[in-house]
Amino acid sequence: MSKPQRRILLFLSVFLAAVLTALTTATPANAAPPRSTTNTNTVIFVHGIQGNPLKTGHDCTASWADARRHFKDKGWRGNLRTFGYYRGDTRCSHEYGGNRDTPINTVAKAFANYVYDNFSKPSKGSKKIDVVAHSMGGLVVRAALYHTRRGTAGFPPYLYIEDVATLATPHGGSTNDGFCRFLWRQCKDMRPGSAFLDALPTTMPNSRMGTDWTTMSSFHDGYVSESSGIAGTAEHEIQYNDSRVGHVSFPKLATGTYNARIKNNSTWTGWGRRAAPAEMARIAVYGPSTG
Repeated sequence: MSKPQRRILLFLSVFLAAVLTALTTATPANAAPPRSTTNTNTVIFVHGIQGNPLKTGHDCTASWADARRHFKDKGWRGNLRTFGYYRGDTRCSHEYGGNRDTPINTVAKAFANYVYDNFSKPSKGSKKIDVVAHSMGGLVVRAALYHTRRGTAGFPPYLYIEDVATLATPHGGSTNDGFCRFLWRQCKDMRPGSAFLDALPTTMPNSRMGTDWTTMSSFHDGYVSESSGIAGTAEHEIQYNDSRVGHVSFPKLATGTYNARIKNNSTWTGWGRRAAPAEMARIAVYGPSTG
């Protein structure tokens, strides 16, 4: 072998070694973002069912005004967005034009694709988000994460949702729905034993980066029982036993203290004065809720 040939061979060897090193050490383009305790994530607030037959949707800005104002007052630096799923919704950051006969799984698919298209996909920077959901909105998020991980047709390939806090969500179903059960598909989906609920695993689902769940319920809800609101297995569970914490008031209570207890993984604290639901939600999506 001539001297020039040896030089070329040596150059190629060095070049190939560099390429192989880069390939084995580089971070994949769609690698999951790291988990962290942060107040810079975008938070998406998801409303519940519109149970008033005289109304066709929610005013997202009004529904979440107290909670979003509280997040800002406490120094939250990420965007605070709202997701609506009724044609009659107003002033939402994103509005999917469904109605109360739209299956919850269909709404979940729309939510999952909204999150993927605007945050999770590589072209959007593979950004992680947090979610705070009220009532049926928590089932929308739960189904979105489950069916995405399962690979159900029409759902995105993955999501990056770091934390979820649900307020008065009927994870175990609701029987206190009055006439609602006779009118709309979404009410039927929320009945205990429905095909929708039975398809969901009892353990709260994860996104690709893992997802820390906090579920909250109240003994004074009126629509969702104290056991249904924390049904299933979540990392953190909070129960209120305070007459001021009702179903509708959950997202509106941001300040003050209330009689409550907290379970982290498997151990309940004693009953005592705890922060308001919206503040608990902020703590939950900022980092693990420890009470």
